[in-house]
Amino acid sequence: MTQTRKDLGRNTVLMAALLLSPWLSVAALAQNDPQRDPQNGVRSPAPDAGADRPRVTPADNAAMPLEFDPQTFFDMDLPGGAAEESVPAEFTWIRGRYTNYGGGRNRRGGGGGFGGRGGWWDTDFPDAESNFLRGVQRYTNIDTNSQSHDWLDLTDPRLFEHTFLYMNMKRVPIGSVSTGPNFSAEEVESLREFMARGGFVLLDDFWGEAHLEDFQNEMVKLYPDRPLVKLDTSHELFHVFFDVNEVVQVPGRAVTWDFNGGFSLDDPNYPPAVYAILDDDGRVMLVANFNADLGDGWEHTFYEPYPTRYSNEAYKIAINYLIYAFTH
Repeated sequence: MTQTRKDLGRNTVLMAALLLSPWLSVAALAQNDPQRDPQNGVRSPAPDAGADRPRVTPADNAAMPLEFDPQTFFDMDLPGGAAEESVPAEFTWIRGRYTNYGGGRNRRGGGGGFGGRGGWWDTDFPDAESNFLRGVQRYTNIDTNSQSHDWLDLTDPRLFEHTFLYMNMKRVPIGSVSTGPNFSAEEVESLREFMARGGFVLLDDFWGEAHLEDFQNEMVKLYPDRPLVKLDTSHELFHVFFDVNEVVQVPGRAVTWDFNGGFSLDDPNYPPAVYAILDDDGRVMLVANFNADLGDGWEHTFYEPYPTRYSNEAYKIAINYLIYAFTH
């Protein structure tokens, strides 16, 4: 395999990303939005959009990413909107399906894995993807839409057509080794090749010391000679687009929040951290959000009780990861 990082499917997406200067503030974006009413700041729906669909008005305190008018999320998916499924996009968000402890790799509800679920690789899929891509579409010039997502086995050769790979590392229950990733030798080889060609891997949603140890074991499989680096907010990754000055514990379902059990926000039992693996030039190849669930932050954007601040932070840091991947 002799392809280089330039061979990845990234060129047109990179140019689109660079059209929006990293130092342009969200407030400036809102002020310069031609569809936003200068008197009240509300963004009007796209012309003729929604004629055959009821207007959706989430509760005032529902979690919304940054200063995004909620109606624009839905307008993007309406006929004539920016995210019609028939219109192909340059960027496709890819989620990785891995070999699970217990041998299962099926979607949840399939055989194998824990409790017959076939693993947890698809946790929050596809709602998390759809909402996050709406945010990417709103805040950057990356050519994508809410339907531009897919999943691939880690050994699928089509993986090398992409730049960015997301994986959920969930193990259930916390402390269990019955579920979660157990990378095969073939998957390890493919992931190494993906990152060597310039690909970027984002790992998410693993909690507690037992699962940190499991994560470390999987990383040793990938790169036994490369250390895990704990990043602080002085790293470029936190400022490449949005300024992220705090590593936030984004609430995770059945860990620090539940639909019926409320929230345990900033739970001291789960201090958040960001770990990374770097290449020889210092480029971040892989980043992992520990004691945080970015996927829940995206998935539950419109769930009224979900705290807005944490949803916002999930969008900001992940958009930073995306822009970093396209520019490094």
